[in-house]
Amino acid sequence: MNFRHFLSLALALLTLGATLRAQTTIEQMAADPKLWPREVKLTQAVQIQLWENGRPSGTAPGTVGMILKVKKVETGRLIIESGSATGFGVVAPAVTDILARVPGAAPAPAAGKFESVRTGVKMVRGKWVVVSDTEIEQHDPKDGVSNAYKAIPQTGKMEYRAKYKYTGGRNSGITIYIMCDDAEKTERGNAYLLVDGNDDKGHGQFIINRVTDDKTKDMKKFDCPPAGGQWIDFRATYDSDTGAVEITRNGKVLGSWIDPSPLKDGKHFSIGTYMTHASFKDMEVHPLP
Repeated sequence: MNFRHFLSLALALLTLGATLRAQTTIEQMAADPKLWPREVKLTQAVQIQLWENGRPSGTAPGTVGMILKVKKVETGRLIIESGSATGFGVVAPAVTDILARVPGAAPAPAAGKFESVRTGVKMVRGKWVVVSDTEIEQHDPKDGVSNAYKAIPQTGKMEYRAKYKYTGGRNSGITIYIMCDDAEKTERGNAYLLVDGNDDKGHGQFIINRVTDDKTKDMKKFDCPPAGGQWIDFRATYDSDTGAVEITRNGKVLGSWIDPSPLKDGKHFSIGTYMTHASFKDMEVHPLP
C-alpha cells in the first residue's frame, strides 16, 4: 500500500469514526460507561428530583447553564451528584447537552438566554427596575413603546419562554419582539411582534405582527382571557425555514401563523409594554433540534 492509499484509508476511517460518534444515542451511552461525561450543562430550566437513602426527598431548581456532575447515565435519566454522600439527583437527558459531550461530537449550538437580567440587557425606553437576576419590571403606565433588549443570535428553529404579568385596563398590554434586526428602533426594525393585551373594550387578545422597516402589521389575532395582573406562562416557537410562528399561553396552544417570506436571522430579543405597569421573569431563548 502506497502512502496515498494509506492516507485515503486513514481519512475515511476518521470520517466514519466522527460520524458514528456524532450519531451516538442515549441508549448507546447508557450501555457504555466509557462514553459517560464527567459533567453536563442544563439547556432548560427544570426542577431536579432529589433522592436520599433510596427515597424521593424533594426537588431543587436547575437553571439554564448549570453544570451537573454525572454519576451514571441511564436510558431515561441521568444520575447526578447532589452534594449528599447518601443521595443523588435525577434529570432527563433531553434537558442537558449530553449528546454534545460524546467524544468527537460537534459542539451543540450556543443557546442565547437571559442568564441574568443584570448583564447584557439594555433598557432604552421606560422606567425599568431590575428586581432580581431573573425578573425585571417596567413602572411607567403611560409609556406606549417601552423597550428592554438583549443581543441574542437567532436562526433556524427557535423557542422563546417567559412569564409576565401586567395591570391591565383598556388598550394596554405587553410586547415581545423576536428575530429583531435593530432593537434600538421604535418597532425593532424588522421583527415579529407578539402582543398580549386588552383591546379598547378590555377584552383579552393575543396578536402576531410582522414588522417591516419599523412598521407593524397585524397578521393573526387570537381571543384569550385578560391578564388581570396574574402571571402568564408564555411560549412561542419560530422556524426560519418555514416561517411558522406558534403561540402557547398558560399551556394552551392559541394558534399559529406562517410568514410566506420568513425572516432568516435575528440579532436581538426585546420586551416592552404599552400603557401599563408590567413584570417579566424567567425569560429564555433557545435553538431547537
